[in-house]
Amino acid sequence: MRFKITLAEKPSHKAPVTCVGWSSTEEVYSAGDDCQVLSWSVSTNQSTRITKFSEEIYPTDLQFLPRTGGSLSKHGDLILITAADGRFHIMNKAGRIERSVEAHNGAILVGQWGNDGTGLLTAGEDGMIKIWSRSGMLRSTVVSSECSVYGASWSPDSQAIVYTQGKCLVVKQLAPNTKPLKWKAHDAIVLCLAWSPVSELIVSGGEDCKYRVWDSQGRLLFSSGFHGNHIQSVAWSPTGDLFTVATYNTLRLCDCLGWSRSLDKPNTGCIYKMAWSADGTQLAGACANGQVLFAHVVEREVQYQNFMALVSEKKLVTVKNILEETEEHLELPERVIQLAMRYEHLVLTTPSQCYIYNINNWNTPAIFDLKDGSVILLLLAEKHMLLVEKSTASIYNYQGRLIASPRWPNMRLDHIKTALVALSPDTLAVRDSGDPKVIHIVDLSNNRTSSDSTQIQHPTPVIQISLDQWGETPSRNLAILDKTRDLFLINVRSSNKTFSKLGRKIESFQWNATDNIMAAIQDTKLVVWYCPTACFNPKLLRMCSFQYDSSELGSSPRINDFIGNAVSVRRADGSLLNVPISPFPSLLHKAVLDNRWTDAVNMCRTANNETSWACLAVLATQSNSFTMDIAEEAFANINQYDKVFFLEHIKNLPSKAEQKAQMALLGGRNLEAESTLLHNGMVFQAIYMNINLYDWNRALDLAIKHKTHIDTVLYLREKYLTGLGKTENNNKFMTLRETVSIDKDKVEEKIRIEFQKRKPST
Repeated sequence: MRFKITLAEKPSHKAPVTCVGWSSTEEVYSAGDDCQVLSWSVSTNQSTRITKFSEEIYPTDLQFLPRTGGSLSKHGDLILITAADGRFHIMNKAGRIERSVEAHNGAILVGQWGNDGTGLLTAGEDGMIKIWSRSGMLRSTVVSSECSVYGASWSPDSQAIVYTQGKCLVVKQLAPNTKPLKWKAHDAIVLCLAWSPVSELIVSGGEDCKYRVWDSQGRLLFSSGFHGNHIQSVAWSPTGDLFTVATYNTLRLCDCLGWSRSLDKPNTGCIYKMAWSADGTQLAGACANGQVLFAHVVEREVQYQNFMALVSEKKLVTVKNILEETEEHLELPERVIQLAMRYEHLVLTTPSQCYIYNINNWNTPAIFDLKDGSVILLLLAEKHMLLVEKSTASIYNYQGRLIASPRWPNMRLDHIKTALVALSPDTLAVRDSGDPKVIHIVDLSNNRTSSDSTQIQHPTPVIQISLDQWGETPSRNLAILDKTRDLFLINVRSSNKTFSKLGRKIESFQWNATDNIMAAIQDTKLVVWYCPTACFNPKLLRMCSFQYDSSELGSSPRINDFIGNAVSVRRADGSLLNVPISPFPSLLHKAVLDNRWTDAVNMCRTANNETSWACLAVLATQSNSFTMDIAEEAFANINQYDKVFFLEHIKNLPSKAEQKAQMALLGGRNLEAESTLLHNGMVFQAIYMNINLYDWNRALDLAIKHKTHIDTVLYLREKYLTGLGKTENNNKFMTLRETVSIDKDKVEEKIRIEFQKRKPST
């Protein structure tokens, strides 16, 4: 990936250009020390003068009002322009100043609209940061310091700001009575910073000629080498996966983790300000020599199996078949914005159309027109894909036919992020844009309009979600990574949503594209869970996993991709490391999915290792088929003799329903076991099962709901606490104990009769 840079033959500005901003993906506005505002056509690199300010207005920053929801607000295209005389101006697109405000003593160095467009901040040489309404009314002075503020930026949710203070960075929450977080960031004055619009990452540059990447807690993630000149400006792409760093005659394109993707040396002098286009494919820069720099991201690539697709030019995609050593050149009428390749298809989007290619036929793509233009997000699943445009979210199949228009509560497409959306063949999961603890689940299997959704409430803010891709709909699992870096698994189709912890200290994770196998970076090592649903039993989960703890991974590795039997890991220096894994668990998953249990057993006998047998044991206990003999053999081969004896007990149970429930219990599916028993009228067995699991509250709730065995639960609870030498402290039990009388002999007789019923008749 690199930049293709274009510059006009002659500078249109007669003095240094100080700021630039995007009006649309095809038009850029620039302002400079010649007091002019010019409009540029990106395609032709030609400029038109919009207005010329009076001599006292020297622009220092320029930004267009964000289009929330992708549409123009009632205020139209408003431009915020800050000036060296301490005033900021709100200007319309035609160049007429709507409002001028005296804001600071000395120059305003930063002017920035909030991400939601409802307000703006200004920061100046006087050390103050002020927040204003969209119309220019002062709301608050949030910072008053002795140091000039050279850089300031909003957090993604506009609830906090980060700003420079000498050699330090400070994160300040806008909520009252919150203490700012301050840390030393550079060895000299910090000159510029930017907060990613979609993540917790902050990049800063300073007079020490280095740029650094931080998280919002001040933890250093990356520090660059010495650049030879002060870092003048930094800017994040809208998608948050790239950022740019500029200094004298130098432009660097970097990955979000800090390592450099490309380095260019344009003849521009210092690049004072940079701005990305809304689609994340183009960059504009304000240059000291009067030029406006335009850079287009090319050589973006995606890989799938033996194919690699490369955006070699703005409108040209080259597809290489590495095995057959062939190339296909796909020419498009417009520039490529998004591309993705998975599940035998390559999908490309341009500003107005979507192209779907089958990897077996590159000549006749399915083409359809987009509703709103630029695609913000593109996700592929086995049967269909999700396209998120400026104001619509749509599910299309690979023939280009619209099959669903999903909707969910608090739907804000301008806040949508790749890490917070997950798509599977039958389910769409989206984290709420307002409440980071809520996840909306949209069923795509039956409801064509997909307007109904259910909610999952997580106790901690969620930072990444992902759905597994294979298996039947009732067993669909969602992986959730929360802010504390704990990874959980939850069945999205279950009526009672329970979280099972899969791991802690998880830096990144990804499901396999072809099997329900998961890879994760846990602390500094790579972990592959061949059966993530074994998380109900830590010992079994360890047996079903593979750990790769090698110095090759280096520090801060990340999962790049996970296809087939190899995990692609991106190291901190940007290099890729492919870690091979065992093919047997993948073959086991496929055999079980096709109900070929004999093949699965023969495979384990051939491999004859603990991991394969452990995977088979978990899959057998979690199957809806009666696979007790297979599970018994699998547990015996991993020396889990307690499970073998329990399976012998299950075989002797009098009814198929009880056998199915106990198998579900052995497979960690407690709710399914309870549901099976209740469905077959076995209320006592369901209550007794929860007592054996020490879920006393659930046992009592079932007894109250079905109006039976309340005294049994209370009696067994008392007996349990007496054995431990403890007294009752549960209010629910204490209240009931006062109103329910317990006859010990009568209760024990009831229990004896219930157990007598379970014995098979002779």
